Amino acid sequence: MIGGIIGAGVFGLPYAFSKSGVAIGLLELLVIGAFLLVLQLMFAEVAIQTPGKHRLTGYIDHYLGRAWKWVGIVAMSFGIWGAMLAYMVIGGDFLSTLFSSTNGGGSVVFSFLIAILTGFMIYGGLRRASRVETVVVCALLFLFVFIIFACLPHLRFENFISLDATKAFLPYGVVLFALTGLGIVPEMKDVLGVKHKHLLAPSIVLGMSLIIILYVFFSLSIAGVTGAQTTQTAFDGLIPYLGNGFGAITSILGALTIISIYSILGVELMNTFKFDFRISHLVAWLMVVLVPVALFAFGVREFIGIIGFVGAVFNGVLGILVALCYFKMRRSPVCVTSHCINFPAPLTWVLVAIFGVGIIAEIIVTIM
Repeated sequence: MIGGIIGAGVFGLPYAFSKSGVAIGLLELLVIGAFLLVLQLMFAEVAIQTPGKHRLTGYIDHYLGRAWKWVGIVAMSFGIWGAMLAYMVIGGDFLSTLFSSTNGGGSVVFSFLIAILTGFMIYGGLRRASRVETVVVCALLFLFVFIIFACLPHLRFENFISLDATKAFLPYGVVLFALTGLGIVPEMKDVLGVKHKHLLAPSIVLGMSLIIILYVFFSLSIAGVTGAQTTQTAFDGLIPYLGNGFGAITSILGALTIISIYSILGVELMNTFKFDFRISHLVAWLMVVLVPVALFAFGVREFIGIIGFVGAVFNGVLGILVALCYFKMRRSPVCVTSHCINFPAPLTWVLVAIFGVGIIAEIIVTIM
């Protein structure tokens, strides 16, 4: 679960915290984290109680119907495309920092190089793309812990007390992007199997708790050092404090992480097009790799803006659909013959309302 959720979104948290104020960002992280934990547990109950093997869109089809399944597919597809676009942007920044590119176009060239490299990996399928995933995730976790301890001597109290209420909404989409990983729940269910399915809920609670704790310390460490000077990629703002060697190491590990996650996401979307829509391998591959490249070429390159929009809008839509699936399941015959975890009905509508307001607010902010 940790490997399926932690990604490039965490790099944007310190910047969002520094703009809104650490207290506001921390509060949103904890509150949204709690709501997402409830949503994950709802989805886990849906996965356990529903016969057969399904993935996210399959459960939506089962409980809400084919029309809503299409809504879920569109949200998932654009969410993955948006994530890949964000990874292009931040990956180019990492490589630009690594090679000390001084001209404005340096990061753009590196972003296109990442898209080309990962495009070949995606075409090769899941085996090629996932070969280094475990190593990269472990390296990323090590990097987070290293940064937290390295930042401790440089923390400044004044960086924790500044607030800007006008930027209070900024962390919302970024946090949602960084914490949402609904698609991992069916995978966890399959790994545990029927014999250990009772461990799914405790595993989700433990996994989400560890992720939130890691995000809290990571965000506070970087924002506490660089304050208002915190950058969107988080790491390069620490170079004046921790040295050029730190910048090189973090850029290498950051770029490797981006390449790995970008490839995995691309393969997942390609397989969705191939198996759910019976599209040929070549056409599915072209659909996956060309959309983020086209968006990048047309100038959509603002990392925080991208992950904020994807998190608030597309992940918000998926959150609403999962909450409605749980609501429908609780009133289905399966919960008459089996014991189902009974979250209060008002809680479902609170989740729907939060995600719905977030979607509308993000669209308004983006347009304005």
